[in-house]
Amino acid sequence: MTEQKSVVTLRIPKRILAIGIIAIVLVAAILIFWQVYPILQNPHSNYVPVKLQPMNLTLVALNGTSLTLNETDIAKLESFTSQGGFKNSVGNLGGIGNYTGVRLSDLCNLIGGINSTCCLNVTGNDRYSVVFTYDQVMGNNLVTFNPTTHDETNHTQPLTVILAYYEDGLNLTSNGKDPPGPLRLVIIGPEELLTDGYLWVKDVVRIEILPAVKEWALFLKGALTENMTRAYFESGLNCKTANHVANWTDGNNNMWSGMPLWYLIGWIDDKGDINKMEFNDTLAIQGYTVRVINGKGDYVEFNSTRVMRNPNIIAANTLNGDPLPEFYWPLKLVGSGLSDDEMICNIVEIQIIFSGS
Repeated sequence: MTEQKSVVTLRIPKRILAIGIIAIVLVAAILIFWQVYPILQNPHSNYVPVKLQPMNLTLVALNGTSLTLNETDIAKLESFTSQGGFKNSVGNLGGIGNYTGVRLSDLCNLIGGINSTCCLNVTGNDRYSVVFTYDQVMGNNLVTFNPTTHDETNHTQPLTVILAYYEDGLNLTSNGKDPPGPLRLVIIGPEELLTDGYLWVKDVVRIEILPAVKEWALFLKGALTENMTRAYFESGLNCKTANHVANWTDGNNNMWSGMPLWYLIGWIDDKGDINKMEFNDTLAIQGYTVRVINGKGDYVEFNSTRVMRNPNIIAANTLNGDPLPEFYWPLKLVGSGLSDDEMICNIVEIQIIFSGS
């Protein structure tokens, strides 16, 4: 007799099976949508969890209260990814890459937000700092350059200012012998345009909301011409690789601070300078006239040999640590090397007048 094994077959009704498959598909679709919806809303956002290097960032509100974030706090914030790079003062390019970080405006929102009555002081671990206007924080009023021709060009797509922690997918602390991180201020956008290098503050440790500053520019005219903005002037003062700051205390114990005049002359005295702000001693000895002009058209003049590397003729932008009062603003010539008549205020232009010109 042949032994027969019985096989029990579990039969699921087709209707129930179909309902189960549909449910699985719906759940999967909802999960996928949940992940990609933020990216659809903002294709540059990065919601992939990040592992950051140790870092501390202090945020200071307009009312003086502060908040300190570490790497865990920053990793939880919405991130943003796009391309950027910079052009420095001598025309060299750097920092070109794909950056991921946190929007500057989002960080401001953690301490009450920023508006047109405010500005933002961003400071690095080396105490180099740049003051950004509200418009700049929001990606406006920023000079951009073509990465191929290096010429100034207008951007047609939005720029975004972020504190970056990744460059090309790597922590900033792992990039080169002089790492710019773990946090660096960068300016990025879909057009991959370059921006001014002095704005790219390295190793950012502090962001402070302050009352808005009044903008100004100083026109420099010599062998070269330059319309130097307030931010650029201040970045020169903050440069730690050279001592650009000079101070002078007057008879009333007021301290005036700014930049020696000869540094500004070195910016425009020679077309052949490899580095701007490299003063040309040979030309100064040969002789030319330096003319400092105020907003009314009044001026004072100096022989080039008197200005030459003289730390006691100062274009001051602060008085006792604050921006100059309206009467003197934006710059006043001060120093022990000047007479009272030579201390012209409201300076808007500096010229070099060469012999025979």
